[in-house]
Amino acid sequence: MKKVLYFLTVNLFVLTLVAQPVRERKPATETTKPVTETTQVLGLQSDGCNYLMVSQPPKPKRGKTTKKQEPVAPYYPERIEAYICFEPSSAYYTEEGLNILDSIYSIAFAKGNNKFYKMTIDAFDDADPLNEMNASLARDRAAMIFNYFSSREGTEFIIKRTPSTYIHSCSGEMPYYIKYKMPFDFKWTNLYNKTEEERTKDGISLVGKVRLIIEDDPEGCLGEYFDYYYPSQDSVLSGNHASITIPKGALESITHTKDTIEYTCNISYKEYMSFEELTNNYHLIPHKKQFLINAGYIVIDAEHQPDYTSCQNKENFQPVVKVRVPIELQQNDARLKFYAKVYDNKGRPVYKSIPTKKEKDKETKLQTLTADLTAFQLDTIYIGKKVEEKELSDYFFSAKEGEPGAFQAMGGWLKPYKLNKKGQYIIRKQMQMVLRKPIGDIIEE
Repeated sequence: MKKVLYFLTVNLFVLTLVAQPVRERKPATETTKPVTETTQVLGLQSDGCNYLMVSQPPKPKRGKTTKKQEPVAPYYPERIEAYICFEPSSAYYTEEGLNILDSIYSIAFAKGNNKFYKMTIDAFDDADPLNEMNASLARDRAAMIFNYFSSREGTEFIIKRTPSTYIHSCSGEMPYYIKYKMPFDFKWTNLYNKTEEERTKDGISLVGKVRLIIEDDPEGCLGEYFDYYYPSQDSVLSGNHASITIPKGALESITHTKDTIEYTCNISYKEYMSFEELTNNYHLIPHKKQFLINAGYIVIDAEHQPDYTSCQNKENFQPVVKVRVPIELQQNDARLKFYAKVYDNKGRPVYKSIPTKKEKDKETKLQTLTADLTAFQLDTIYIGKKVEEKELSDYFFSAKEGEPGAFQAMGGWLKPYKLNKKGQYIIRKQMQMVLRKPIGDIIEE
């Protein structure tokens, strides 16, 4: 018997098992019927009492041009089912039953087994009239099976270590073992008052046995921490003018983990698009060499935003974050673009123009500027245009420190507008095309 079980166990790992089920010795008290499964099933019984059934993968199909079978990776079953025999009136399994348990353990708890198993223990008594001596027999048999597996780890729980791959959007793939307490379900049934049909399962007598089922169930084993995505769902942030769409997991994702992760993370959003908001604290778009006129900007502050310098898998972050800004009619001809952080060959952040599209809303007929960003470009996202130094005077007025809208530039002070005695805005023609219209009257200088 042990040789047969050893042969089964070894061959399960390499998918070379081509043997037929072991020829059964049929007892006089039970009739065996084949167990129906959606996958190929190997049935094994030793003495007509103990059974082991292991799901097998479908046979691989050979291609028309393939002359020989390519080597395949070890297969670990999705499901293991067994019937374990116990000594009459006893909570101890038979020696043959122990052999079955040993074989199950060698398969399900193998170091290379990548399945996340749960366990169901369904125990039965001997179908004798109940008395003080046998009232708890079925329950005690269930506990005995549980104790077999828990004792292999020397703990009060059934512990399994599953080889897995920790996948982090920045750190990449890292092999490791997930150690978890195997979920289990206890059931026990007294068979004395049960019908003959209720005392059998798939033609196998349940009398004096424990039915053991081990099934792959990653979600049940890992629970809510099986996967982590930030944001946890597609998110749309919007203000009075602009909006930004961040797909699920665009900023950070971790799969196959049982780590405790904080899910209550926030993404804050603020926009400076209106004339009043922008000019209240006006500044040019940061750049060392070029002059970039600021036509508005949004600020995104995301907890868990990846760091460009430490991220090892920058290529995993595609431009999937979409920003949209409707522009006013007078801005159509300003050739505005989005400016966001990009990184030079030394990994230093700089603001440069990124691919910007102009789209027309079918209903409103208004133009919308759109751009696709990566997770590394979140922070401040500008709208603006590039001009030469000599062109600055076409957009700004000279100013003094402390004047409304005044900002430092070119070693002095500039401002995007002036106010006349009536409180009307005086704005240069070129600047009127760049900025949104203010509330109030505008006078062209």
